[in-house]
Amino acid sequence: MEDIKKFDFTVYSGAVAAGKTLLLAHAAIDTCVNNPGVKGIIGSLTYTQLTNVVFTVFKEELAKYQEKLNENGIPIKLAYRIVESHGKMKVEFWNGSLIYFLAMDKEEKIRGYTIDFFCLDEPIEIDERIFDQLLARMRGNKLPHRFGLLTTNPGAETHWIYERFYEGENPKKYHHIDTNSYENIFLPEGYIENMEQSYDEDWKRRFLNGQWGAFEGQIYKAFNPKEHVIEQDKLQAKIKYYIAGVDWGIRNPSCILTIGITNDKKAVVVDEYYKNERTTAQVAQELRRLHKQYNYRKVYIDPSAADLITQCEDLKLPAEKADNHVEPGIGKVKSMFEQDRILICDNCRNLLREIPAYRYDRDKENKNLTEKPIKLDDHSCDALRYGVYSFRLFKRKIRWTYNKSMAEEY
Repeated sequence: MEDIKKFDFTVYSGAVAAGKTLLLAHAAIDTCVNNPGVKGIIGSLTYTQLTNVVFTVFKEELAKYQEKLNENGIPIKLAYRIVESHGKMKVEFWNGSLIYFLAMDKEEKIRGYTIDFFCLDEPIEIDERIFDQLLARMRGNKLPHRFGLLTTNPGAETHWIYERFYEGENPKKYHHIDTNSYENIFLPEGYIENMEQSYDEDWKRRFLNGQWGAFEGQIYKAFNPKEHVIEQDKLQAKIKYYIAGVDWGIRNPSCILTIGITNDKKAVVVDEYYKNERTTAQVAQELRRLHKQYNYRKVYIDPSAADLITQCEDLKLPAEKADNHVEPGIGKVKSMFEQDRILICDNCRNLLREIPAYRYDRDKENKNLTEKPIKLDDHSCDALRYGVYSFRLFKRKIRWTYNKSMAEEY
């Protein structure tokens, strides 16, 4: 616990059953009990996650502290007040300390707060801009050393957490602690063995060994950040023209990828628009703005977004339904990564976050991988597939043999 508070920010990267949420709860409770008047934020991506996991664990652990006080005859009620309702959860301590429990899906939800510390549960799911907004909220003066704690499963090496905490140049500010399931002596007998028998090597590397960069059933395994990611301000590829791939969501993010086509027929993703809860009208206007900048040759839109396509047509944009054949589309993107024909600029942070995590789903028995991708955090991956697979230059061509009895792909 004390080690965490020596650094400005610590990520506790743990495998399954590594006690991540417990550590978060105890760090927050200990800070509030021993420092009167402090204010902190505990957050995870959604209110559902906060309610079902984080807030539940926090109250259970707080009750244990209270039980010890009661056993020793200490007349203090730790939680002076607990507020629990959808959209508003907080715990006020007897000494004036206060913890807000907030969903971390939008920056505006955390603006205006002044805090001494924050704790994030599973920040692997949280946007980097949220983290930066929390840094701006750290203006409290009730702690000798303000701190932030992040407890998470490991993710891709392109994730902002890995870049800041593992590859950054300031280890005194950004500290990481790594754990694995094998170190937990309190796990029931046979737990590890069951996990080892149930999942493949990628899953075990990530969720048992706690290693970053390994994903079970990863679809684009040929993707290599060292080869396929380039700095936007050092882009030297000669781009002839641009196309766009668009995925639209109602509550999920909408994504527009601007893809440059080079003279040697490579696809370079140069720009990314990625916003939550945008209407079709808002996305259409964004496409109009981008079209003025890039002069798109084609805009390939999720075919289920019929209203968006209609609005783009009304705005005289070169929009059309994307080819949504998932398996051959994934196959084409795979092939292009393998041939080093896709490059991604480093400003496309959501695409770089989603690609390593884009993986195949399992069957109903949860035993074998299927050929269908998991429909989670796939918005930029879908936009990439729409653009690349739909564009005629990258489509598979069919050549008929002399007797037309069979088709040969080339």
